[in-house]
Amino acid sequence: MELHTFMNFLLIAGATHGFIFNVATFLYRRRIEMPVVFLNLFVLFLSLNNLQSWLLAKGYSTTLFFAQHFIFPWYVMIVPMFYAFLIYYFGLEKRYATFLGLSIGVFIGEFLVQLVISYGVDVGVFNARILTTYVAFEDAITLGYSIFIFTKVVVLAFRYPKRNPAILKIDNLKWIKRTVVWGGLIFALWTVAVLLNIFSDVMKAPYSYYPLRIASSILIYWTGYQAFFRYMVYKDQVILRREQEKKTAGY
Repeated sequence: MELHTFMNFLLIAGATHGFIFNVATFLYRRRIEMPVVFLNLFVLFLSLNNLQSWLLAKGYSTTLFFAQHFIFPWYVMIVPMFYAFLIYYFGLEKRYATFLGLSIGVFIGEFLVQLVISYGVDVGVFNARILTTYVAFEDAITLGYSIFIFTKVVVLAFRYPKRNPAILKIDNLKWIKRTVVWGGLIFALWTVAVLLNIFSDVMKAPYSYYPLRIASSILIYWTGYQAFFRYMVYKDQVILRREQEKKTAGY
């Protein structure tokens, strides 16, 4: 199997798995709590990003330049969704900002700018190189913004348990720490890809993104099931502890 064929298979497999996870989660739960909502959105945006990469790689679009080159900035929303999940998982939604409004603003801004530039190139107003330059610039901006949110994730994942050790009696949070470490690897691969796209004459997209796409596809499998399963266990443990405390208070 050739490398690009394997990569395309990995992309569509990861995307399909993510969509199935979203549907199965909503069908399984009668009442959808906010942590589950943000977890599903996290997996959904990862899946949409994979699907878009697969469609572009396979050339499943019209002959129009605009349709062939326009890219939805799904990746802007990935890290903010996981951060929001953690905030609601720990029950800190009243104390911590989720940055959802800012993230949506960045998403809309990148969407509109690329829409204007892509259309301008399509009708001959701009040179095609402008779009290539902008895509590399947008990737760097999104990387910087995602790293900013990721630092919030790291602080929350590692500092909160130390300040609130009672939570460790319910969940040791090792799965969250492993996910954060994996996320750090993804950011390292993303940084390398951005630098290659800007400065390298030997390796450009899509090849520069291959390691990143492998890591992100694995993240869909790992985080989706781990987070959902752990949240269900965590919630059951919280309910059990509350019932025990009520019985104790009754005595």
